[in-house]
Amino acid sequence: MAQDAFAALQELRQHEIDAAHLQVGILKDTHLHQIIRSNRRTAAEIEPMLPRKAKALAADIAELLGSHEPESVDTATAAGPQQTQSTPAPATARLPVPPAPAPLSGELVDMRSEDFCEYAHGDADRLPSTLTITPEPGGGHLIEWEPAQVRPGQRVLYRVVANEEHRAYKPEAGHLTAVTRSPRVIDATPPASAVRFLQVWCHIGADDRDAAQRQPVLIAEGQILSPVVDFLVQEDEGTVIGQWSAWPGTSRVRVLRIPLDGTVRVETDARHRILATEANIGGFVDGEAERGRRYLYRAIGEVEVDGRTLLSSAAQAEVAVSVVLEPVANLAVHTHGAGDDARFDLEWTAPAAGTVVMYRTEVGPRPGLGQEPLPDSALEVSGGLPRSARLVHPVIPGEDSTCRMTNVSWPRGWVRAYFTPVTVLDGKVQVGSTVTATRPLPALRDVRIVERCAEQVLTFPWPTGAASVSVYLSQREVTAEQVLGQRPEAEISRSVYDRDGGLHLAKPLPPHGCSVHVVPVAYTAGERIVGVPATVDYPGLLRIWYDVTAQPGGTTVAVRLAAEVETSTAPPFVLVHNPARLPLSARDGQPLEVRASHDRQAPGARSFHPQRLGGVNDQMWFADVANLTGYLRVFADVRPEQGKLIALMDPPMDRIRLDLLGGRVR
Repeated sequence: MAQDAFAALQELRQHEIDAAHLQVGILKDTHLHQIIRSNRRTAAEIEPMLPRKAKALAADIAELLGSHEPESVDTATAAGPQQTQSTPAPATARLPVPPAPAPLSGELVDMRSEDFCEYAHGDADRLPSTLTITPEPGGGHLIEWEPAQVRPGQRVLYRVVANEEHRAYKPEAGHLTAVTRSPRVIDATPPASAVRFLQVWCHIGADDRDAAQRQPVLIAEGQILSPVVDFLVQEDEGTVIGQWSAWPGTSRVRVLRIPLDGTVRVETDARHRILATEANIGGFVDGEAERGRRYLYRAIGEVEVDGRTLLSSAAQAEVAVSVVLEPVANLAVHTHGAGDDARFDLEWTAPAAGTVVMYRTEVGPRPGLGQEPLPDSALEVSGGLPRSARLVHPVIPGEDSTCRMTNVSWPRGWVRAYFTPVTVLDGKVQVGSTVTATRPLPALRDVRIVERCAEQVLTFPWPTGAASVSVYLSQREVTAEQVLGQRPEAEISRSVYDRDGGLHLAKPLPPHGCSVHVVPVAYTAGERIVGVPATVDYPGLLRIWYDVTAQPGGTTVAVRLAAEVETSTAPPFVLVHNPARLPLSARDGQPLEVRASHDRQAPGARSFHPQRLGGVNDQMWFADVANLTGYLRVFADVRPEQGKLIALMDPPMDRIRLDLLGGRVR
């Protein structure tokens, strides 16, 4: 019957779970075995044995057990209340069934309370001893006591009586658990209150019937304390919450939190007790558990018996407290040393849980990598943090949970170094805030100033690691360090430099010359890092404008000069004619004779030399252009190396093309 009933109860439980009427884990196999082994078959009797959330199944279980009763009820009950335990439930395919406690049926006597005489409240000549109560592996308790001393030929009956909440004042006032001839019996009655009082009354007579009619003597007594039921412990974002149902009569429940890390023994030690000032009748809330650790939680009921506090057996459960991996957000990187001997010192605050691993990379990790915890394999696969970049330098603990890593080298050839802290725990990682360290960029090489008459263009190979390049101007005697704190004259990014083919200065450089300081710039965490400046001397450039106008009669032209700045050292000039195209140099055509007077008879020369040049110059030089066609152009009559310091600005084309020259007779 037991095997069939257990399978039927399992099927009923699964049906209720599938129908969402019962949660998984509420109604355990242990509950089912206790119900089967008990002598309770009505819904009212079965309901107290069920967990709170399964009590609605009492009627269904009673009906199912009734359908699995054997045909011969007399045979099934002949052995008394303990007989239902005689056949242990076998193991099922899903879960081995623990053996039922041995019924000790050979010593049981089939007698009821009505078979005994009524207790007359006589004086006892001995104090009752204490029962030895031992939990059975399959459920229930083994009850043992010292046997009574009898003379030869006498028969002894032990009448075991139980009562909930308070001890029976006479045998008839309690529930008859068993009648046995042996000084031990197994009590498989499920708990119904906080404490169950057990008494052993001894009847001695010539035979069983005679003994039952003689006044009993209380020879032993004891208690079984019931543990809390419906025990459930779960963790919610670092807080451990326990729930249970305590039996009536429980004064309080002790809660123990025992670490399961091998550092302490698992025992009911007062040092593991938590929430000692609380009654904890219905459960507890523990917000002090350390994240990332596993604990054994025990709930032990306290019951006041005869002025003493007795403890029930423990209900317990293991809980792994989840951990929220905290990213390191305050990493500080300090640089010391110079050149190839540069070193880093790292400092951060250790998170509450996990180990911090530091990565050093030449390129920053993938953006958004630290938004959520990841498996540790994600760092190398897609995060840009390979295992080879992990620093193995020792971590030095400090005060206030600070940690330091010192003398980390700067890899040769790196312009930037990215340091990324990663919190690691149980195969999960949380990437922290990356800090970028930038080495001062070296000075630019091959800086050139390209003159384009009206503007200057700076060209140079773009410096590796630079975000931009700044340009500062100063007088020749002023060093670069003295002007770097000022606002730069110009600044350009890599993309604009590549697009424009160089750095085009918005304003011409000073005509008298200056020092041009070109500085690479990098940025680290929003901080502007200025590199080593490269200084180029700009010798200056004298910009001269000229104008050609036709004179009355159309056979003579006049040339007028003006300079950007006043100068008394103007070079000589020549007026060159080329009939086919615009002259490209002083030798690309025929120099015309120029005279300082409009008089055509005045002496002329192939070059003219102003005494001075300024912004306004009324001095003119004249040349005969009769019968000439083509183009005119003025050049400085100097050696090529001197010509680099002079720029002649041509007038519009209608001033230097003879057939367009205004007022000229064609």
